[in-house]
Amino acid sequence: MRIFKRSRVSLTGLRLAAVVGLAAVLGACHGMELEGVKDLEPQGSEFNQQLFAGYVELSARERAEYDFRDSDHFALRAAAAARGDDVRPTAVDERLVAADKQEELSKARGRLMAALFGSAKGKAPAIAASAQISYECWLQEQEEGHQPDDIADCRNAFYGQVIAAEVAIRPAPPPPPEPEPEPEPEPVYATYYVVFFDFDSSELSNAAKQTLDEATEAALVMRPYKIIIRGHTDRAGPDKYNLGLSERRALSVAGYMIEQGAGRFVIDAEGLGESEPIAKTADNVRDGRNRRVEVTLGE
Repeated sequence: MRIFKRSRVSLTGLRLAAVVGLAAVLGACHGMELEGVKDLEPQGSEFNQQLFAGYVELSARERAEYDFRDSDHFALRAAAAARGDDVRPTAVDERLVAADKQEELSKARGRLMAALFGSAKGKAPAIAASAQISYECWLQEQEEGHQPDDIADCRNAFYGQVIAAEVAIRPAPPPPPEPEPEPEPEPVYATYYVVFFDFDSSELSNAAKQTLDEATEAALVMRPYKIIIRGHTDRAGPDKYNLGLSERRALSVAGYMIEQGAGRFVIDAEGLGESEPIAKTADNVRDGRNRRVEVTLGE
């Protein structure tokens, strides 16, 4: 019996040594992919360059935790990104994830894929790459399933970054409509006009006609009840003569305005002679300010 025991102990020790030796051999074979990848010069788009850096970081972290399988997995993905390949997020069924965790991860991957191929790679490459790396981190940690804090950190980082990517590719809102042009202000028309005459004349000057054109235009817009026309003279000459002259001036103005279109309105034309001078002068004094016709657009 004692010999049997010694033999058994010896056999067990041999088995243990073999296992340790095998682990050493396996350790020497795995976890080395990172060495050939980390110093690569990434090619291609900014998204691929950012993706390369993220996978290298994941690979280094896993190797530091002696998870050589995942270290190599991420290193090989980093190499593909460095070549400019289309490195898509790992499918959930490529990992041994607990059944109750697969649905959320699958939906998360679908959301990420929609953002990546909805122009996030071009519009927000750094954010899009970070979202993919956070997803890979979450998926890998969820497969291991024994570090809840790490799972939560990767999961939360993913959701924050995928939302940022979705915002980045959201169509810009349409520009606000052009403001309505300010309405043209209504023209303001005067209701009082005055024209002046040469001494002992009822002929309209060009300046007088221009003033009467404005008066007629205003009347056509305002449609007054009545156009009141009052003729005046200065105090040079007899009163009776000046009364007749003022009437001729008033009629001259009325006739011109009628020709321009004011005939549709009631026109009250009257001469007042020298009875209402603007300039208070002595009798028989010529003064151009008093040789006038006043036009009022009445209510």
